[in-house]
Amino acid sequence: MTICSDLDETPNSEVYFETIKYLNTSEDTLLGKGVGLEIGNTIYFDMPKDQFSYTNTDDLGRRKIHQLIESGHIDCLHSFGDFVSNRQQIEHYWHTIQRGQRQIEVWVDHGQAITNFDADIMKGEGAIQGRDAYHSDLTVKNGALAFIWKGRVTSIVAQNSKRSYASIFNRQAIKASSKTILLEFIKGWLARLGNVKYAMHKNNKVIRHATLLDNTPIIEFMRCNPSWGGVSKFDSARGIHNVLTSKVLNTLVQKEGCSVFYSHLGKVFSAEEPFSKSTKQAFELLAEYFQRQDILVTTTRRLLGYLRILDKLQFTVKVKNDKTFIYVISDFCGEDLQGLTWYVDDPKNTYLYINGINTAFHINPADESGQLSISILWEALKLPIL
Repeated sequence: MTICSDLDETPNSEVYFETIKYLNTSEDTLLGKGVGLEIGNTIYFDMPKDQFSYTNTDDLGRRKIHQLIESGHIDCLHSFGDFVSNRQQIEHYWHTIQRGQRQIEVWVDHGQAITNFDADIMKGEGAIQGRDAYHSDLTVKNGALAFIWKGRVTSIVAQNSKRSYASIFNRQAIKASSKTILLEFIKGWLARLGNVKYAMHKNNKVIRHATLLDNTPIIEFMRCNPSWGGVSKFDSARGIHNVLTSKVLNTLVQKEGCSVFYSHLGKVFSAEEPFSKSTKQAFELLAEYFQRQDILVTTTRRLLGYLRILDKLQFTVKVKNDKTFIYVISDFCGEDLQGLTWYVDDPKNTYLYINGINTAFHINPADESGQLSISILWEALKLPIL
């Protein structure tokens, strides 16, 4: 799973950078002792002065932003910001943010920013040719922004598995949680009947192949907020303890699914004390699942890249003289292949080739079914010293 956090209302640079440090290290921070997970963040540009953004910080803050893009810890562009409305501004900011070796590949629509790609829910013009804020030819058609979120959110906690409503039901809020379950059930049926707005709810998948309004092909992804109060309830640091619960996390484990959690971790209690005790306990609980290796927690970009590989993976298996040879053909390499796993009879007599290159792998212990497997090793991102 990942927590895809929109940075809306983050009060200042200290809270922004300390939140990243808290989530990704075990060091002492403004928010408390870090929880040692792997969670990214979003960035945008021109915003009101009381909100952290690329233009509202100083040169040191901007250097830190580029460091974190390079390390993979800022991995999503959350529109170009409220005050960016024309092509000249877009081109300037786009070239500014994409100048490093590692580049942002994930786009998340923001509020009703005019640079959004969705023209329905999110009221954007980013994919409407002829409009001042049109930019998909610059940002998407060349493959730079591969993954696009256009406002779709589900209440189901585990995607890429059979949907379950169990974790949504709340005995202390029977009416509200029952309404949330009913709405999610209706969305699923409307999708099966051909409704375009709720199409992503049909198969309960994180990603799908789609097109923008100018027919540019994209990989669209759906986020989840498994709150009993609905997709817009508890979607911030002030309410995430109602979402990161044992009930929700156990459902994710039991369903063997994956999820892109929707939140706004910049919506804190105060700039002086950003996270409450309940908020910190929720992240500590998630860290326990991570440390037990029940849930792999990673950044939005890494999860989406992994799912893209699974969606398009092509490989063949040949057995010769009691040796197993796995041949993978992939347009993608490096980090995107990490975590790919094959069940095999004899790991020590297995050989893996990626695009013709003999590739090292990790031998896993037998799982609960008793089967052995091999994996391309998943390597943790390294947070830079800021």
